[in-house]
Amino acid sequence: MNKPPDQLSLNVKLDDSVSLEKFIKCESNNSSLEFLKSSISEDSISNLFYIWGSEGVGKSYIMQALNKEFTNLDKKSLHLSLGNSKITSHEIFQNLESLDVLLIEKIEKLPMDKAWEMQIFSLINDALSGNTKIYISSNKVSKDLEIELKDLKSRLSYFTAIEIPEITQAEKIEALSQSSKRRGISLDKKTIQYIINHTSRSLSDLLKLIDDLDGYALKKQKKVTAALVRELLVSRSDNPRR
Repeated sequence: MNKPPDQLSLNVKLDDSVSLEKFIKCESNNSSLEFLKSSISEDSISNLFYIWGSEGVGKSYIMQALNKEFTNLDKKSLHLSLGNSKITSHEIFQNLESLDVLLIEKIEKLPMDKAWEMQIFSLINDALSGNTKIYISSNKVSKDLEIELKDLKSRLSYFTAIEIPEITQAEKIEALSQSSKRRGISLDKKTIQYIINHTSRSLSDLLKLIDDLDGYALKKQKKVTAALVRELLVSRSDNPRR
């Protein structure tokens, strides 16, 4: 599909390291993750999905992973984040009816403007009349969004809501252990506790750290220990990526 250049340039970059299979799974979020996996199917129960949860539960990671899944299936997909300061016009959401999948992240940052709201409303209507899947993510349930257009708020209530809950500290420790084992990394309790105590609580950040540790340990030819984690974190602070 020939997307306008501005849409292509604002598409959230695919990260080869992300995967729904790598996401930290536990009792608290397992049913949500399994439902998201089933949503990828062409015969899923809906084409409209609203993913919500508090900051740091991994919504951005999940949206990237979904985009990667659809891209691997040769679907025409576009992933846009309203947290991107470069998105300055509602026109970015025009002419998207030929997409197979559209992912809109951080809908809570939608400007309180009639033109913006009408554009999103029109986009959803086009999806309802066609075969485009739409995934929207937010840190709020749809009814709590600051949206003035009642028709848009009503449309969002049609979406299948999927909550990504916060996981407990014990679940996070166990999940880190399981996640690292799937990558062939053996973390002892001391190292896991060090990671929990000295890194972001965000699940996306924890998953990224495990991926980085894998590469860093290979580069340094060292076993992953609390000392190596500390070394990696220091190198990150000395050389920020963003």
